[in-house]
Amino acid sequence: MPFSDGYSGLDRLLHRLAFGMPVLQKALAELEDDLFARELRAVESQDEVFVTGLPRAGTTLLLEILHGTGEFATYTYRNMPFVLAPLAWHRLSHRFHEQGRRRERAHADGMQISYDSPEAFEEVVWLAHMANRIVRGDRLAPVHAGEVPPDAAAAIRQSVRKILALGRTVRQDPGHLRYLSKNNANISRIDALLEMFPSARVLVLFRNPQAQVQSLARQHERFLQAHAEDAFARDYMKWIGHHDFGLNFKPIDFDGWLAGANAPWRVDPAFWVRYWTAAYTYALARQSRRVLFVDFDGLLEGGAAALARIGAAVGIRRSEALAAMAQDLRAPTTRPDSGAVHTGEAWNRAREVHALLQAAAV
Repeated sequence: MPFSDGYSGLDRLLHRLAFGMPVLQKALAELEDDLFARELRAVESQDEVFVTGLPRAGTTLLLEILHGTGEFATYTYRNMPFVLAPLAWHRLSHRFHEQGRRRERAHADGMQISYDSPEAFEEVVWLAHMANRIVRGDRLAPVHAGEVPPDAAAAIRQSVRKILALGRTVRQDPGHLRYLSKNNANISRIDALLEMFPSARVLVLFRNPQAQVQSLARQHERFLQAHAEDAFARDYMKWIGHHDFGLNFKPIDFDGWLAGANAPWRVDPAFWVRYWTAAYTYALARQSRRVLFVDFDGLLEGGAAALARIGAAVGIRRSEALAAMAQDLRAPTTRPDSGAVHTGEAWNRAREVHALLQAAAV
């Protein structure tokens, strides 16, 4: 099914208007700051949880499970396309909300989504305020502590307060909610996140590199075809900062691992395994009591007990709600090819990093 089949002509026009005029997005966000100033001043954000990792590590599934506890507020598809002004957009659009009919997402990986599903729209905020710092031609640059300008940091923290305020409005509950984020690119911004959010926890997900590399390669090919056939699909992924696959692909240059290489990238299994190793070597160097590693394969095997350990690590209050979500754990569609033998320095290094990740995992 073409990506655009899920969007009417009016939907596509509205998205092009919103993202084709970034000045409009920012102006609406600033107007929202004024209109909801009193409400936002009453919102305090603490104990945020940032879910990250290279794509195809189970980040979306863990996001949905944590969100399902009812203790968090996060971005959902209803925040599109005016992601920078979720409160104003909700006020304008909530009377026209359609029922959240679930359908399989564009990855064709069995994940079912609806308008109310949580999703990774936080990247829109980062790029609205730091695109010149993050997007470096054919690649993306990590962001370290001390590298987020004060105005950008203030805008990112304000966006978190907006999502928390919206969560209270939607639930008609003034009770305590915590911010929950899923953003794969945040694996390259761990230091900056911890600096901006002093009480936050970062969950870094990983899988067996053989399976994750196979899945990365498969999704890249899938999105290359989708983007070639559907211009709206390519534009949509670009608008939300989805540089993970397809014609929009821009790898993250962890510790300069892309030195000497330039686009068009030769994106093959050898490339993906080096990318995997560079990403998780970078993340391992930032391990701390606030940076926690989650073995997705171990999570599937451990079920409710494994979820309970994660819940304890991030301070879930209603442990019974988290345990109940264990029924939603499901195996990924890409499993390691048991008959394949991967040799060579790149694969040996990946296996070494995988062993270190497993030793560090919650």
